[in-house]
Amino acid sequence: MTEQRERRPRWWLRILWVVVILAVLAGAGEIALRAILPGAISAAVRQPLELSGDHPVDVQLGGSVLLHTVTGRLGDVTVTVPDAPLVDGLQGDLTVHADSAPFSLVSGSGEVQGATASITVPKDRIDQTISLLTKGIAQTGTVREGALDVGRSMEIFGQKVSLSATLKLGVEQGDVRITPEGVKAAGFDLTAKQIDSFGGPAVRALTQPQTVCVRDQLPRGIELTGIELSSTGSVRVDAKISPTLVSDPKQREKGSCG
Repeated sequence: MTEQRERRPRWWLRILWVVVILAVLAGAGEIALRAILPGAISAAVRQPLELSGDHPVDVQLGGSVLLHTVTGRLGDVTVTVPDAPLVDGLQGDLTVHADSAPFSLVSGSGEVQGATASITVPKDRIDQTISLLTKGIAQTGTVREGALDVGRSMEIFGQKVSLSATLKLGVEQGDVRITPEGVKAAGFDLTAKQIDSFGGPAVRALTQPQTVCVRDQLPRGIELTGIELSSTGSVRVDAKISPTLVSDPKQREKGSCG
């Protein structure tokens, strides 16, 4: 009797083997999903951005992919696209993050949760960004000490004069807040008030604080949340993304300032 009991497989040993097998299968499933999903997500990203097949798109999946598949969603997804072409010829390094996204997002449906985006434009490409963010108020510029040194041309006494100004940029409820900190007209010793009188409304925008709406330059489903002027001379623009940006065509249409 004693020998028979010793030869019987112990119940906890059977459970242990089941756990080991499940762990192996789960590990294999996790590896398989991490091998397949980034390619599918990359393909879905390339289409709306009209990227070539060899344009780099990096996809990072955080946490356990397998656990999230039980809910039919992906969790903690970060996509990075260097030199991404965006609105109106604007180009920079794009990073998009979502706390959660459905598998159906790859086919253009479903809602994302906690989606944000940021684009970093290097200093040698910021003129287009400045023009977009200031809606043409400034035509050129460089980043210096957390502010923009910008310039535009104006006519004084029948002569073309280069105007330079220092501007602080921020975001208020999706609009760009411009705060001038100083303005000069090359070759002329003029006060800001005198420059206002010569330059009219277009130049006055460089001498007085104002809010600029750029929603008509962006898809409805994208709202600006911040602007960071880096010490390296680059400009970073942050935005939040509507949960239905991918699934609702109206969210991808240009917004309005009305």
